[in-house]
Amino acid sequence: MSSGKREYKYKNSQKLNIVKVLIVIIIVIAAIVGIVFLVKYVNNTDTKLEARKEELETALENDITEEKTIDDIVAEFGGEVKEKIKSDTYYVEKEGTEYTIYSDGEIIEGRVVMWDGTSQKPAIDEAGNINIYNPAELRWIAEQVSSGEKSFAGVTINLRSSLDFGARKNDDGVWEGTAWTPIIGFLEQTQEQNQNNIVEESQDETIDVTQEYLKRFAGTFIGNGYYIRGLYINTNSRYTGLFGYQTGIITGVTIKNSYITGTESVGAIVGLNGGTIQNCSIKDVEIVGTEKVGGIVGTTMTSSTIEGCSTEGSKTMVIGDKYVGGIAGYVNNNANITQASNSANVSGSEYVGGIAGISFYATVIKTSTNYAEKIVGEQYVGGLIGYSQSQLESSSNQSKGNVIAQNYVGGLVGANYVMGNITDCFNTSKVVSSKDNCGGIVGINNANIANCYNTGEIDGSSAEGTKIGGICGQNLSDSYIYTSYNIGKITANSVAGGVVGADFGTISNCYFLNSVSNQVPNEEYSKTEEEMKNSILESLGESYKQDTENKNSGYPILSWQ
Repeated sequence: MSSGKREYKYKNSQKLNIVKVLIVIIIVIAAIVGIVFLVKYVNNTDTKLEARKEELETALENDITEEKTIDDIVAEFGGEVKEKIKSDTYYVEKEGTEYTIYSDGEIIEGRVVMWDGTSQKPAIDEAGNINIYNPAELRWIAEQVSSGEKSFAGVTINLRSSLDFGARKNDDGVWEGTAWTPIIGFLEQTQEQNQNNIVEESQDETIDVTQEYLKRFAGTFIGNGYYIRGLYINTNSRYTGLFGYQTGIITGVTIKNSYITGTESVGAIVGLNGGTIQNCSIKDVEIVGTEKVGGIVGTTMTSSTIEGCSTEGSKTMVIGDKYVGGIAGYVNNNANITQASNSANVSGSEYVGGIAGISFYATVIKTSTNYAEKIVGEQYVGGLIGYSQSQLESSSNQSKGNVIAQNYVGGLVGANYVMGNITDCFNTSKVVSSKDNCGGIVGINNANIANCYNTGEIDGSSAEGTKIGGICGQNLSDSYIYTSYNIGKITANSVAGGVVGADFGTISNCYFLNSVSNQVPNEEYSKTEEEMKNSILESLGESYKQDTENKNSGYPILSWQ
C-alpha cells in the first residue's frame, strides 16, 4: 500500500474517531439534560399537586360542618372503653359484648384487628371460592396476582368483615401507616416496557391491551356492604388503587378514610379497569396522581363498565395534573358509566370533570350527577366531563358550588367535540371563567346539544374574551344546539349571549330569560318569565314537562326529573 493511501486512511480514521467522541459527548450531555429536565418536571409536578391540594383544602374549610368527636359517639353508645387503638378508634364493651367504634360513627360488633403488613392464606371451598375476614387474607390474594400464580378467573371472593388497614393522618396532617401494594403484577419486563403493551395515551390511538406481562385480577370480588378503611398507598408506579388492574367484576366495595397516591391511572377502587365495577363507593378518601386520576377508577378501558358508583364525604378529593375526574379520569372508547354520583372535589390543570376528565368515541355516560362543591382547573373543565367525544344523557350538575377554569369551561362539559352528543341534561352550578369559552352547559361545542337547560350563574366578569353564553360559549360550524334554554344570570366584560356567545353553527328552538343580562346579542331567543314558564313548553318538545312540583321555580323541567 502506498504511503499516500496509508496517510489518507489514517486521516479518515482520525476523523471517524473524533466524530465518535463527539457523538458520545452529545449523548452524555443529552442524557444529563434529560435527567435534569425529568427531575425538574417531577419536582414541579409534585409541587403543583401539593399546591392544588392546599388550595382545595383552604377553599373547602368553610364548607365542612363540625362533626361529633369519637368521645361524643362513645358517650352516646354507652359501655366501657376497654382500649384506645387509634385517635379515632376505640374498643368498647357493652353488656358483655365488645365493639369497635370509629369517629365517623361506624360501630362494629367485635374487635376489628388492624393490618400488620402480613399475609395469610384464606380458606378456599371445594368450588375454589374464597371468603375474606381480615386484611392479611386480602394481602394473600394480592400476592397471588402479583406473582402471576393466579388471576382468580372464575373464582368468587366474598368480603365477610369490615377491614382496617390501620393508616391514619398524624397530628401534622400527614398520612402514615403500613403501605398497601395494589393488586397487579409486573412480570419479566420493567414497568416502562409494560407501558408499551397498553396503548392509552392519545385521542387518536386505538386502545389495545397485551396481558402477557401485566398481571391482573380477573375474578369476582363482592364487598357485601362491608367497609375497607385506613388504606394507604404511596407509590411512584402506574395503575394504582386497591386493585391495580382488573378485568373481572368488582361489586359492593366501599373504601373509607384512606389515602391513595401514584403517577398514572390512579383510582381508589381500581387503577386500570378492563372489566365491570358495580355499586362501589368511597368516602373521605384522598386520591392524588399525575395523569388519569379518578375517585373510583383512574383509566377505564374499551368496553368496560362503571355502574352505580359514588364518591361521598366532605373530605373526599381527587387531585391530578391532567385527565382528572370525580369517578374516572380517562375513559376510553365504547365504555359505559351509568348512575354515577360524585361529591368529591376535583382539581387539575386540564381535562377535569365531576364525573370524567376525558371520554372518547361511542362511550355512554348517563343518569349521572355531580354534587361536588369545587371542580377546578385551567382549561377543558366541566361539571360532568372536561373534554367529551361521547354520549352524555339524562345527567346533571347540581352542585351548590362552582365550576372554575380559565378557558373552555362549562356547567356540564368544557369542550364537546366531534361525536359528542349531550341530550336531556341540566346544570344548576355557577360557572366561572377568567379567559374565554364559558357556557352554562358547554364551553365550546363542535357536536350536538339537545334538550338541555341551565339555571346556574355564568360569571365571565374577569374573562378576557367574548365567547360567554347561557348555553354555550362558542358554537362551531356544523354544530347544533336544539330545544334548550337558559335562565342563569350572565355577567361579562363585553357582549355575552343569552344562548350562545359566538355562534357559527345552528341554533333551533332555544330561549333565554330576558332579564339574565343586558348584554345579549341573541335577542330573537329572548323571552319573558311568563313565556319561559308556559308558552315555550310546546316548542321545546316531549323531552320537557311542566314544573308542577316547583323543582325549578316553575320553569320547564326534563321529563325524566
